[in-house]
Parts: sequence; C-alpha cells; structure tokens
Amino acid sequence: MGFLKDREIAPSRSAGRKRSWIAIFRAFLIALCLLSGLGVQHLMASQPDYILMERLAPGSTSEIIFPLSFAFAEEELEPTPFVSFQKKLGVFPPFWRDTKLQVHLRSYYFFDRTANPLVKQEAWALGGWLAYESGWLWNRLKIGGAVYTTQRLYGPPDRDGTLLLASGQRGFTVLGQAYLVGRIVDQLQVKVYRQSLNLPFINKHDNRMVPNTFEAYVLKGRTLGRTDVIVGQVTKIKGRDMNDFDYMSEVGGAPHTKKGVTVAGICYNFTKKSNIGAFVEYGWDLYNTVYAEAKGDWQLDDKWGLGLAGQYIDQRSVGKQLLGNFITHAWGVSAHLSYQGAVVTSAFTSTGLGGPTLNPYGGHPGFTSVIVQNFNRAGEQAFLMGLSYDFSRLGLPGLSAFSRLVFGLTPDSGRAASPNQNEIDLTIDFRPQKGRFKGLWLRFRSAWVNQYGPEGQNQVNLRAILNYDLPIL
Repeated sequence: MGFLKDREIAPSRSAGRKRSWIAIFRAFLIALCLLSGLGVQHLMASQPDYILMERLAPGSTSEIIFPLSFAFAEEELEPTPFVSFQKKLGVFPPFWRDTKLQVHLRSYYFFDRTANPLVKQEAWALGGWLAYESGWLWNRLKIGGAVYTTQRLYGPPDRDGTLLLASGQRGFTVLGQAYLVGRIVDQLQVKVYRQSLNLPFINKHDNRMVPNTFEAYVLKGRTLGRTDVIVGQVTKIKGRDMNDFDYMSEVGGAPHTKKGVTVAGICYNFTKKSNIGAFVEYGWDLYNTVYAEAKGDWQLDDKWGLGLAGQYIDQRSVGKQLLGNFITHAWGVSAHLSYQGAVVTSAFTSTGLGGPTLNPYGGHPGFTSVIVQNFNRAGEQAFLMGLSYDFSRLGLPGLSAFSRLVFGLTPDSGRAASPNQNEIDLTIDFRPQKGRFKGLWLRFRSAWVNQYGPEGQNQVNLRAILNYDLPIL
C-alpha cells in the first residue's frame, strides 16, 4: 500500500496531475497483463456501488444493470427449500398458500482510518431481518413487512460513525417495512406505506447492517407494451443507522420541516437489453433532480458483445429554496466489450462547477461511484477502470474477485478547487449458487483513497460481511 504514503508536494498541480495519470496508466496495463495471463473469465462493469452491494460481477454485457433498469426491477423473496412443507400449504387459498417468510442473517465488520491517527471508525455488528409477504387475496391485494435489527458485538465509543449501529454505538430494532399492495391490472400495482425503493438517488443503499427504507405511496408497472412507469410520493426515510422515520426534507438538510419528494419515472425498452428513460424527483422547497439514462447492448455474434451507456443529471433549487439558491449538473458515459465471458469496461463522469450532486436519500447513481467516494465534487472529472476474476474455472465455484480504479481531477483554482484524488477498491466474494452452502454470501471489501496536495486526506477502509438467506416458507 505504498501509494498511501505521504508524498512531496509537487511544484505545480499540473505536474502532479501528469505524473498521476502516468502512474494510473501503468497500473492498468500491468493489471490487464496479469489478468490475461490468468485467463480472466469476466471483468467488472461500471455499475454504481449501491447496485454492486446487491449483485456479483456480471459475466457478460447483457448482465450489466444500471440505475434505470435497477429502479424497475422487481424484488422477490427466494423460494423455500422446504418443498414438503410448502406442498402442505397447497390446500389453502392463495393468500396463505403463496406466503413467503425469509430470515436474512448478517454480520458486518467495518474499519475506516484516515491519515490522521486520531480519526478512526470501527464496529462489528450482528443482526439482519425477518421478511414476510402474503399471497394474493382475491387476486387484488397482498400485505408484507420486514423487521430489521443490528446489535453491537464490538464498538469502542471513541470510534463511532460506522453507520452499522445508531449514534453512540447502540444497537436497534425497527419495523422497516409494512406495506399493502394493490393490483390494478396484471402488470400495474400500487404499494403504500413502509417499503424499500431503488430509484436513482432514493434507494436502499444497502452497504451497512440495515438498509434505507421509506414511507411512500407508489404506482409502478408496465403499460403500453414496452413502457415501464413509476409515480409516487415519498414522505419519510429511515436511514441506515436510524430506527425512526424522518421527513425527507429534514434528512435533506432543512430541520423542522415536513416536506416530501414527488417522483415520476419512465423507461422505454427497445429490447430486453436496451432502454432509455428518465426520472424526476421533486423535493418540495428544497431541490429538483432530473436523471436521464440510455443503455444499448448488442450481441455482435456468438462470441462478441458490445454495450454502451450514458447518463445525465440536473439538480437545482426550487420553491422556497431552503438549502439556498443553486444549480448543478453531471454527465457520464460507459463502454464495455465482451468476448466469450470476458468483459472489458471503462467509464467517465463530469460534474458541473455549480456544486456537487446531492444524494442524502441513498447511493449515488454516477457511473464512477465506488466504495468510499462518489467522484461527484464540483468540477470533478473522473475515469474508472474495473477488473474481476471468477475462480470457478480453477475448480473453486462461487469464488470471485473484482477491483476498480478511479481517478478524479478537480479545478486548480476558484470556488470549486479541491484536491485531486484516486481510489482503488478490491472485493472478494464467496457465494455458492447450489449445494449445502447455497444462501451463504461471504464478502471482503477494501478501499484505499489517496488525495493529493496539502489539503488532501488519505484513507483506508476495510469491510467484512457475512450474509445468509434462509427462506422458511
């Protein structure tokens, strides 16, 4: 980890920037050569980290999912392995017969250290959730819910702030979901009260013990053949380290207010792999966010696949402008090429000088959002490269690893001036898809952040996560 050591300050930012790009380019070439020698099976795509927290590395371009598609994906509980018990429920009406009950166990260790030896965050927690969903009543109604808990196994009081636990390193239990689903037509449903969402900027951000959940009223489904729609009102959010639901405006930065966020999204699917769409998320009297995305994926022949994606973000204050008067924007592109299970990808994002793109309600959807940094500072331009390896071809099914490298450049002077930075991430996964260990997911993640210049801050971030899903019904 020599790149974390203190370096002499370069005589100019431009000279330091040039050397940084040369070092990054060399590292990327070396990594490509090493992985090619190993016979790499697939390379990591430029998916935002809040999506990668719930998914393994893709094996082809067609498996890559970006924020637009992720927002419309259906969340379903896994089928139970207790087939004989499930068959006994077959004599009951669908409301009881199709009931699902799942236990999700999670243990999480988090350690974060900056260049300042006095700034450390550390905790180890145990918990998870119990999720329930009924079958359909009269083919029109169903209910569901989930109880979440996180309890401290280890957590020094002076190392608070990991978000694994509540403030003060305290454990908590919360009814994070409690909802009613109504089916209007076959593919159009309305879901009310406490629920999970995975919209751009408003999502679970499930990278700690307990995910974000929301009090919301959402209409979602497919209309007119190939068009997916979402319309709704999000009133409150329960954060990852919270056991209470607070108004969206309060969490967004305006204390003692009771404002929500109105959301509307549309996605037109050209094929199962190519789409275009946009979201509007209007935070009353705070700011409005517009997110647009287009993705194309083409199988060139039986061996080659090509994927391209682009995104655009616009944020600006609205109404009473409780956060002040501002306007900013960002855009990004991503390209990936596959060949017989191998995928090569890169991404570039650029944020406007008006300010960073805000994401107080979940993970950032930018293509260069990684474990620690979002690379969305004012005026920042970022480039991402990612690599991964699936060890199943070496006789170790379920074992995989991926690494990502992002470098961000910011203005030299002016209001948006800030240190250049880079982040290197490594994730190792063990998640068998069959056999006695199915349902187990062991994940180790590490991130090294290096910021250049006298105002920069180096950082080491380590995470070990054990998940186990046990579908009871």
